[in-house]
Amino acid sequence: KRVIHITVPPRWYLIPGTAFIAGAAIGLVRGGQTESLRFLAENAHRPPTTVEGWYFYNKTKNYRIMFAGLKSGGWEAAKLAGLGIGWVGIE
Repeated sequence: KRVIHITVPPRWYLIPGTAFIAGAAIGLVRGGQTESLRFLAENAHRPPTTVEGWYFYNKTKNYRIMFAGLKSGGWEAAKLAGLGIGWVGIE
């Protein structure tokens, strides 16, 4: 029985994988911090006055930070993984 064996050097998948994870982590942090400051700047002129207002203020802020962090994390991860694939491809 004929079997085809393909050997893939570990660096071919380790470099893009590591770049993807690093990019996701960097993007999550940067995107979250940026959106946090943006939300604060946009809402500094009208702080909530009630307990319910503060609840929804923080809830909205947290959701926006989470979404922006995930969006930025995905973008940075894709960029760095693409660079890693390019690096391995050129090698």
